[in-house]
Amino acid sequence: MNKNLLLTLTSLLLISSGIYGQNSWKKKIISLNSKDQKTSWQFLGTSPQDGNINIPDLSLKNWQNISVPGDVNVELMNLGILPDLHFDTLAREAYWVTEKDWWYTLLFDADFDTNKKTDLVLDFVDGNSEIWLNGTKLGIMENAFYPHRFDVKSILKAKNNRLFIRFKSINKLLGGERLDELLGWRDRRSFIRKPQYNFGWDWTLPVPGIGLAGNVYIENGNEFEIEELGIQTTISGQIDFNFEVTKPTKEAGYEIIVNVDGHETQLSDTIRRTDYKTYKSYTHFLIENPRLWWPNGYGEPNLYNYNVQLLVDGVITDTRKGKFGIRETETRERPFTPDAGVGYSFEVLINNEPIFCKGTNWIPMEIWPGAIDTDKYRFYLEKAKEANFNMIRVWGGGIYEKDLFYELCDEMGIMVWQDFMFASTGYPVNHLMVEIIKEAEYQVFRLRNHPSIVIWCGGNEDYLSWRHPKDAEYDAQADIVTEIEKDSFYVDRTHEDPILFSMILRGLTTRFGLNVPYVDSSPMSREDSGNRPNSGNSHVSCWKYALFWCDGKPSRWRNHFNNVCSFDSEFCIQGPSNVNTIKSFLKEVNYWPPNDAWIYHIQRGHANLPHYEQTMFIAGDIFGEINSLQEYVKYGQATHVEQTRTEYESARYDRPNNGGTMSWMFNDCWPTSNWSIIDYYYQPKPAYYAAKRACSPVLPIIFERDSIIRFSISNETAIQKHLLLTYGCKTISGDEFWQKEEDVQLEQNSIVEFFRENHSNKRLPLGSYLYIKAIVDGKQLDDVIYFPDGWKNIDWETPSVVLKIINQEKIDGVWQTDVQVSSDKFVRLCHLTWNKAPKLSKEMPLPNVWFNDNFFDLQAGNSKTVTITSSDKIKLDELSVGHWLTDWK
Repeated sequence: MNKNLLLTLTSLLLISSGIYGQNSWKKKIISLNSKDQKTSWQFLGTSPQDGNINIPDLSLKNWQNISVPGDVNVELMNLGILPDLHFDTLAREAYWVTEKDWWYTLLFDADFDTNKKTDLVLDFVDGNSEIWLNGTKLGIMENAFYPHRFDVKSILKAKNNRLFIRFKSINKLLGGERLDELLGWRDRRSFIRKPQYNFGWDWTLPVPGIGLAGNVYIENGNEFEIEELGIQTTISGQIDFNFEVTKPTKEAGYEIIVNVDGHETQLSDTIRRTDYKTYKSYTHFLIENPRLWWPNGYGEPNLYNYNVQLLVDGVITDTRKGKFGIRETETRERPFTPDAGVGYSFEVLINNEPIFCKGTNWIPMEIWPGAIDTDKYRFYLEKAKEANFNMIRVWGGGIYEKDLFYELCDEMGIMVWQDFMFASTGYPVNHLMVEIIKEAEYQVFRLRNHPSIVIWCGGNEDYLSWRHPKDAEYDAQADIVTEIEKDSFYVDRTHEDPILFSMILRGLTTRFGLNVPYVDSSPMSREDSGNRPNSGNSHVSCWKYALFWCDGKPSRWRNHFNNVCSFDSEFCIQGPSNVNTIKSFLKEVNYWPPNDAWIYHIQRGHANLPHYEQTMFIAGDIFGEINSLQEYVKYGQATHVEQTRTEYESARYDRPNNGGTMSWMFNDCWPTSNWSIIDYYYQPKPAYYAAKRACSPVLPIIFERDSIIRFSISNETAIQKHLLLTYGCKTISGDEFWQKEEDVQLEQNSIVEFFRENHSNKRLPLGSYLYIKAIVDGKQLDDVIYFPDGWKNIDWETPSVVLKIINQEKIDGVWQTDVQVSSDKFVRLCHLTWNKAPKLSKEMPLPNVWFNDNFFDLQAGNSKTVTITSSDKIKLDELSVGHWLTDWK
């Protein structure tokens, strides 16, 4: 008998016989996570094994309980076997962990229907491993980036199931111990498909995560399911639903009922595949006057609801529901305008509107992915939205984020530049081909229906980012003499990189990505070096310019902006954490001066220079010699502020040639002090507020290029604006040199320059500054202040700063306190501090006090209102004020 006919008859027999009754269609999930089990998961470290594997004896006394999801490193710390690896140089005491095999085991019961399809599913297996159930080896798991699924229907029992998982020794997999204390196993890491940052970066250490980092469960269901769902939208209002079902569903015949609702729309359709039986089916809707999904600042991120039901023989067998947004996305490259020189712009268009991408780079929130607290996602993404960001790049050395991350980005109108998880080295594509395709296919299908996904990227800094492939090929031939000398971890990047980035990943996103554009790499330009800033997307910054190209004079960092950049997908600027953060993770003896503990814990940056040396060099030249921790933090953070601000403002000024810019980086994965603008303890660095102000939807800009100071106004909203501008030049004492007024009508999504001045025309006294005051549609914006000659050697006058609560009310359970800040003198980097802030620790809760602005300049005789949100009522005596002439906490 024909096999397909047999499957069909069997399915129909089961339906007609009542084995699949109305209630039995419902899939059952049996969670094996720790919180849902009567018995505990246990783990054990053993010497690595080869050949026939011996499962450890359960009677051994050193089996210990472990949480799932979780991580071996975290549990060893909880048990006191490891010290707190977040502190000082104690991570050195964890190196033995990667020497061992690590075993997990669980004894569990399973109340399941033996007639149904039954799978064991492991969402996030962080490490190469093998798995056994009830003495039967199910298989191997060699990729952390897609779920592993095993058919256990014939193996699973109702009682006393025993599961074993062996995580293979990382040292053994990578050919031995760490090759470098800071960079771990170096490029060998590419042979293991797990989070790459775990193997050491210039902001984290090589202490890899190990264990079951995601959910583990038994899926006891039926064979009649939807396997794939694609929702393609067009701004005309056409919504295309595409489905693919399982083989038993196809053979049995089915119906799919699709419902769409939202924004006064209710639509429904039924697909019937009962006679004409196919895997794939589709339908479409036309929504009149659709509410489009827009990025933050350009409109509302409107979402519609969908509900899909699969029916076999009239019985619901599977459901899918969620939200989608109606939007179209594309990239556009056009020649620079004549005044900008030779180059091509790089823009992201949403719904045919060019969107200036103001954003940041996102790394995993914990050094060990199994320790990520999902409650943090809303906090960090809300802070990104509050900073006026409309794009986040999910960086290719981390993880494909959890579903919640993308759902929140959909909700908040934050566009996602999604890297595939490949970063800064060559990958053995021929060796990992099957795993790479499974991973990429899974992630494209998982993420493609999110309107926030607006661009796919092959990965971070591949070889095309730095040189032409022909040069790379010649170098490889010269450097690696013979095939014999190539070790087992050698990757021929000139051949394997194009296969990975230009064929596999490009092919999969083009075929299945629902018309979302793809770029091979971040960065990638049209020239020999992929990091040329005048086309494509680049990784350039004034920090790197100050470090390498200022002839030993970092205070000339503004010269970096004499050239136009088309799109900066990663501008890096060093910024120390607050003094209290640094003191929280270093021993007192290591506070100052910087030493080996700084190099180890805070890591190295460009050209193998420790972060602190870079800051001492650059901030020291800009503000003065650094001789204490206080000065290090103050001068370093002030440099972070000014350079971050200028990166955003210069990019906005250069529209339409520049399509966007994103800072490196937004968050930290452990307590440290380098690139982030919000640290591991949720504390915003001053640069966070600088970024927020520089990304305001309507922004006056004072920007200098080639000694010409330009005054402009940027409007990145969908609404025309009317502005009354007052601008001029003052001294910090308040003396006015000159003042002008302007009445400007500014079109939506545009920038207008209204005044220029040659820097060399007038020699102004030290401490003079330029400013713009703007009233937009009757509302006063924050003053924009620019010191054309920098800040070094200015004789700041001690201000008298007065705080006054002008309004305080409880709204939706949260206190809002408006504090007026006034001063008789110019206040440089004025900031408020809550004196009752909790002691910093990895267990501390999310912040219950937040300032809407901080570290701002305040002109003499002026005032500014700062709004504080808090869970409890704030009192005035709980606040203190700091500025350039005070110590910073």
